[in-house]
Order: sequence, then C-alpha cells, then structure tokens
Amino acid sequence: MIAALGPLFETALSVGTFSGASLLVASPERVLFEHCWGLTRSGGVPVTADTRFDLASLTKPLATASLCMWAVSQGILKLDAPLSRFFPMAILPLEKQGITLRHLLNHCSGLPPYEPFYLRLLETPPARRSQVLLSRILETPLTAPPGKICQYSDLGFILLGMILETVLEAPLDRLAGRLLFDPLGIDDLHFLRLDVPSADPTVPPGRASAGSFTFAATELCPWRNRLLDGEVHDENAYCLSGVAGHAGLFGTARGVFTLAAFLWKVYRCRLCGSPFSSRVVEIFWKKPGMVPGSTWALGFDTPNCRDSSSGVHFSSGSVGHLGFTGTSLWMDLERNVMIVLLTNRVHPTRSNEKLKAFRPRLHNLVMETYHDRK
Repeated sequence: MIAALGPLFETALSVGTFSGASLLVASPERVLFEHCWGLTRSGGVPVTADTRFDLASLTKPLATASLCMWAVSQGILKLDAPLSRFFPMAILPLEKQGITLRHLLNHCSGLPPYEPFYLRLLETPPARRSQVLLSRILETPLTAPPGKICQYSDLGFILLGMILETVLEAPLDRLAGRLLFDPLGIDDLHFLRLDVPSADPTVPPGRASAGSFTFAATELCPWRNRLLDGEVHDENAYCLSGVAGHAGLFGTARGVFTLAAFLWKVYRCRLCGSPFSSRVVEIFWKKPGMVPGSTWALGFDTPNCRDSSSGVHFSSGSVGHLGFTGTSLWMDLERNVMIVLLTNRVHPTRSNEKLKAFRPRLHNLVMETYHDRK
C-alpha cells in the first residue's frame, strides 16, 4: 500500500497541505496498514506513530458521545431526557426546555454552530468560567425550534460535556480516562489540562499533564500570538482549561483505532460483559430520521451522497467524523474498513483548505487498494 499512497502524501507535503500526517487502515480486528509522513512542524522532527495530534472535533464522538453511550447503557441517562432535567428552570429559557440529549447528539437542537465566547470568557476567574459559559449558551437564541433542522453545533456538545460532568460527578477528562481509556489500556488518547489564569491570551498557560510527548504543532495563533504545541487549538476549549465536550482531546492514530475498534466489536455483539450495550451503540450509529436529508447519527456523521469527505467507496452503512485541525475517522460497517487520518492542516494557518480535496482522494485510493488486495 505504501507504493500507492507515498506519491499522494509526498505531493501533499510539497504543496503545504500539512506539515505531517499519520494514517492507519484497519478492520475491527487488526491494523492492516500504518505509516507516518512529514514533520511535526516546519523545521521540526519527523512525525512518528507516537506523535500526539490535536484531535479537535473528534473529541465529540470519541469522548463525549462515547461517554453518553456508556451512561445510556448503564441506565444513568435517557436520550429523550430534556434539558429541564439537568439545569435549573430559573436559567433555562422556555424555548430550550424541550431540547433533549438526542437533539444535542444529532445536531438538531436549534443551537447555532459556534460563538466566540472566549473573547470575554478569559476575563472571568477560572473557577467561574464553566458556569458563565453555561449561562451564555442558554442565553444564545436558537436558529430554529428543536428537531426542525440539523445544524452542526459546538454549543450542543459543550452542554453535553457539562451534563456528563454533573450527572457522573467528575470532570470530563477524568471520566474519559476512568470509563473509556483506562479500561482499554489506551494511554495515547487524553485531554491536556491547562492552567489558564490570565486575562491576557499572550501569556502561555501552565501545562499540567503534557509528559514527554511530541506534538504535531497547529496554528501560529493570531489571538494568543504564539505557535500552538501541545495546547488545544479551539479557543473556547482553551478557556475551559483545555477540557470540553466539543474539543480538547489529543491522541495518536493507534489510540483512535483502539477505541473505535472496541465500539465496533460491541456493535457486532463480539464482546461479553462489556459496560456498553450493543443496542445502544447501534442506536448511536444509525441516523434517527428526525430531520429528513440529514447525514447525522448521534455524535457521529454518515457519508453524504455528494462530495463526501469519505470519498465515493464508503457504503451508506458507514459512520465517522472530522476534526477542524485536519483529523478524521471513517468506519465502513458493511465492508469492515476503518481509516484514521491525523494531520495538522492548520499549521501554520487555519486558512489552509487544501485538505478538503486531499481527504476524499486518499479515502478513494485506500479503498481501491484495499479491495484490490482482498
């Protein structure tokens, strides 16, 4: 496979699609191919299988949605529970009282995609930022009534992270470690908790848990005025000390594979005694049909019939997700193929859009090569 993929990656590196990349192709049972290309930054060291990438919105399926799967499997959460079950009515506007966990997971809550809360949030003492952010989100007007349209929303997953922390009585990073990563022996998926005390974003934060990892650098951030290296790229997540329901997870392609393969085996009823229910995973991975034409399942996406980032060969029975920094996971549940692609396409600037054309070409080539070998 390296002979087929090498020229594609070398060309991408030469035109600045990213400075480095890690690719893993697998079935649920085993890794079929794994390789790295390029450098961790311009002039940096080579990317290796141990290089940590900022996974950005892969946090949504791999941490937040997976923790929701666990909690639903255990009977702790119900998908149709409304926000009024979790937040005081005094701070919950009438238009949001009927939003359910299913709405949030399916991106059809009516909440807008994004708001730059960080511009004011850093002025708030760290201990109060989560509560202030909750109030700001609940005050944000809906763009549509719940369940009427699908609109990808960071805000919905920030709320899901807060709900998990409240119901399970622990910070999101500890929950992910204790309930997801540690039981599977995954030490290369993790949040990086930051000490972000200053109202001045140009002051570098303390980093409590970076260890000796090598990171793929992301953006030369114009707001923080520094190159981000082992520091979450998403600004709203940054103001929450690097731990949030929509972003903040770092990891390797092997770590992504290990967790995704575990869920896939649960889905196929291949594991006994798991705290996850195969029926619950199936519910999360199936489009609920609440909004006609939507590609969204619960916490996961499915291929678009036109111009999908997964290319043209992934079947309709596929699930996956993208991350803003240049990361992606796609699993074809019918053809037993998983492709994990980690890049730092935002290095040195987020205005780099070359990955949009590269990603489907890669997926097409991998699927064609894989099936030829079969």
